[in-house]
Amino acid sequence: MGQDNTFPGNNGTGDDESPVDPGAGNEDPGTSGVDPENAEPGETEPESTDTNGKESPLRTALDAMTRQRIIIGGIVLAVLILIGIVIWVLVGALANRPVADASPEPATSTTRGTLPADVAAKDYQLGDCFADFDSSASHARVVECNTDHSAQLGAIFRYKAGDSFPGTTALRDKGREICRTMLLNEASSKYVLLQQNVYPSSTSWDKGDRRVDCFIVVDSGNTLKESVLQK
Repeated sequence: MGQDNTFPGNNGTGDDESPVDPGAGNEDPGTSGVDPENAEPGETEPESTDTNGKESPLRTALDAMTRQRIIIGGIVLAVLILIGIVIWVLVGALANRPVADASPEPATSTTRGTLPADVAAKDYQLGDCFADFDSSASHARVVECNTDHSAQLGAIFRYKAGDSFPGTTALRDKGREICRTMLLNEASSKYVLLQQNVYPSSTSWDKGDRRVDCFIVVDSGNTLKESVLQK
């Protein structure tokens, strides 16, 4: 049992110049292949865009950009899928994690039998007052709170039976947390009071101990003569 004290473009090749026939002086200069009677224009050769049949550099660059975008898109999609899987796993793990009741037991005590009485630690009740209290003992003497005593049980927290051992640090912090929930009465101002929390060890946890207790104690002697808890 433990205890705790107080984030460049292509250029097409042009037509070759045709030689002019010196005897054809009636023809318009610079015109080739025109039939004077039919006045049909001669054929011209189309510009050659690529004599080797290869794609232009511009189209090659566009294809490369398209492939690059497809690759980047695939990577982004894979990352999003991976993130989704991680989130799904985390949500599943948190959903299956045992959650202890966040509220301590109310500070009321059930009626005891005849007092004083020696009581086992597992049977301590809220509001119990103890003479010669020893937090490490397996039993304590419970007395009437209007008689001399050295401690009073002010808060209890119980983990669920199926919970895994949370570790000493978490148990100690839980003890401090429930101590802050206690409400003291006016009579408590007469005394110099300390808080002491007691929690399971790994050994006692394996034996079924699931309770964390917060006691109000004095430094020595049975100097408390009344309850210091609000009813």
